[in-house]
Amino acid sequence: METFEKDCIECINKKTLGVNKMKLLWLKSLKPNEMALNISLFKKLKQPKIIILHFGMLIMKFKVIIKNNLSDDTIGLPKNFSNKYTIPTNIPYDVYCKAGEIYLGPVIAFVSRGGFKQLKKQKYIRSLPSFLDYNSIKGLIIICTKGSIDVDSGMIKGYYFDPRATDSELEWKYGEFPLPNAILNHSLMSQEKISALRKKMGDKVFNSYWLNLDKWETWEFLSNNPMLKDHLPYTEKFLGFKQLNYLLEKYSSIYLKPAKRARGIGLMKLDKDNTGISLVDYKKKKYYFNDNQSLALFLNNKLAIPYIIQQAVYFKKNDRHVDFRLILQKNSKKEWSLTGLIARIAQEGSIITNKKGREKSILGRKALTSIFKVSEERAKKIEVDMTQVVIETVKMYERKGYHLGDVAADIAVDSNLKVWLLELQLNYGVNARTIEGLRDFFEKVISVPFKYAKALAGFEK
Repeated sequence: METFEKDCIECINKKTLGVNKMKLLWLKSLKPNEMALNISLFKKLKQPKIIILHFGMLIMKFKVIIKNNLSDDTIGLPKNFSNKYTIPTNIPYDVYCKAGEIYLGPVIAFVSRGGFKQLKKQKYIRSLPSFLDYNSIKGLIIICTKGSIDVDSGMIKGYYFDPRATDSELEWKYGEFPLPNAILNHSLMSQEKISALRKKMGDKVFNSYWLNLDKWETWEFLSNNPMLKDHLPYTEKFLGFKQLNYLLEKYSSIYLKPAKRARGIGLMKLDKDNTGISLVDYKKKKYYFNDNQSLALFLNNKLAIPYIIQQAVYFKKNDRHVDFRLILQKNSKKEWSLTGLIARIAQEGSIITNKKGREKSILGRKALTSIFKVSEERAKKIEVDMTQVVIETVKMYERKGYHLGDVAADIAVDSNLKVWLLELQLNYGVNARTIEGLRDFFEKVISVPFKYAKALAGFEK
């Protein structure tokens, strides 16, 4: 009797099988086209001569072999059942049966930005094993780039995660894999390629659109929703200095933002008082102008690319801007849920709260009670208000046909405690580091999309 008990795994319960548990054994004695069952499981499966196995998008037929030395509800697979693809046998899988066919997985691909040669060196990839709740996901997790996916041949070149590796340098192992069950996209993959993948995989590719590339188009789209419009800072496309002066007079404080740039690059904040106009840029440089003409002269060359003008909504304490990043993700039940909320506190004098302009991050609830001085109950209510605004926003895009599963919203809360949606992002940064009080936050942010991918793959509990 062959025993590989350490390679056995419990399977998802499926009533169609009529069993509570299944186990998988990798057997050296089997030929590449053979699958082993004991007589009991063979009868439960209605005595099939051939069983179809699904592994990602790979579908293979196996001749059924009876091995009565196998435990009940155990299937045996050959260790080398594919010579075309890498099928790791050193990782735990979930298994289920549907309509008499066996599904082994999940197979999940994470498509990263950047080149293939630098893939394993990326901070996110290097920190993924530490924060990924792999024991609840299992299966084959692949990291790759858009260029390493060959849709026509149905093959992905990448690295798979080995949870048993004792050396961090060996946690990611190279392989060539079939198309997966689900794809979490963080790349600028073309919509043509996304469509081709969907034809082969179904609607299993999520976060395949970029929502934060054009701030003006975003505002135009979302402001059509009356509920959302009340939580969006008033915005116009920059057309000229007469318009700028009018809006500065109306709001006394405005932002000038490049329409198609991220990370605060090119951002300027203008404030008007009785004596003149002050301007602070994203590099914390400060300027002062006595009149509109001198301001226009200064800005003339800086506004050569498309800009938007936006009502400034913000909160400051001790000359430090405070805003929030809310992470909304689909969970293993395929439902939108709040993963977490953090407050980002800018450096003194900075108008941006991203990595370059940030002094520190703290948990959002703590910021609401300590900086905004609200009660715990009121802080919870503000969190609910934020979440409802973001859910309504993502549903706008879902009605448009976007498949989303992982978004970050940048939110301001003003001195009147009103919630303002500043931006919605798919390509947001996750600093997967051990920061005091935030490790649990990072672990949730990283692992939840993979749990959603597992559910998309058909392996939901």
